[in-house]
Amino acid sequence: MRLGFKIQDLKFKILFCLIVQLFISSCKSDGDLVFHDSFEFYDIGTAPLGPWSTAGNGLVKVDTTKSHSGKQSVYFESGEGFANRAFLRLEGTPLFPFMYNRITGSFYIWLEEASPDGIHWTMVQGTGPVRDQDYSSEVRYGGQHNKKLMANYDTQRKKSDCWQHSATGIPEKEWVKIGWQFDGNNQLMKFWLNDELIEDLTVIGKGQGCVSDDLDEKWVFPVFEELMIGWVDYQTGGGTRRFWIDDVMFYQ
Repeated sequence: MRLGFKIQDLKFKILFCLIVQLFISSCKSDGDLVFHDSFEFYDIGTAPLGPWSTAGNGLVKVDTTKSHSGKQSVYFESGEGFANRAFLRLEGTPLFPFMYNRITGSFYIWLEEASPDGIHWTMVQGTGPVRDQDYSSEVRYGGQHNKKLMANYDTQRKKSDCWQHSATGIPEKEWVKIGWQFDGNNQLMKFWLNDELIEDLTVIGKGQGCVSDDLDEKWVFPVFEELMIGWVDYQTGGGTRRFWIDDVMFYQ
């Protein structure tokens, strides 16, 4: 079986994507493109290799059923509860550490159906230790109420689990662009839907509330060491999520 992530293919892909991105996006303010994966160079039916690993018991595989660009994307199937999450994970070199401890990224998602009302879910998460402290923190975007989006902050070794809810829902059964920025040095996070800033998902230092108050409701960002995209339902009773992700990009 051939390796789905060939070095020469990767070099060509990165060069090609950089040229295309500079040509079509020179007026955008995303920053310089440093990573673009369209999943065209992986074996069909298995999880993508190269910089990626997977997390959770859910299904993650390269697929040709749907794609935003090219012929391939990644198909995900996640189940009920944390153990049955389905994520692609990036950690270590060459992307980490991000300059200025700031992760700016985007991907396209085609979601069959979002989690039902009351189920807390996450689709993008940045994680790492908090500088000069004995705990780690997780900065997330997902949702919870009536399929509406939400910013979420949680910690390990400290109790927090904080939220900021949005009036905007996540679209279903169409390709949509998800964009985010986790700015660790400024305790700032932002979210874009189809390149439109969702203002009520911007959080600076503190959200609308927390389950626990070990940190006095402060959102203390980590030194980012890991990023995950995909889906997790933290409660049971929500059924199965089926979705495709394509064209993952990071900017600096």
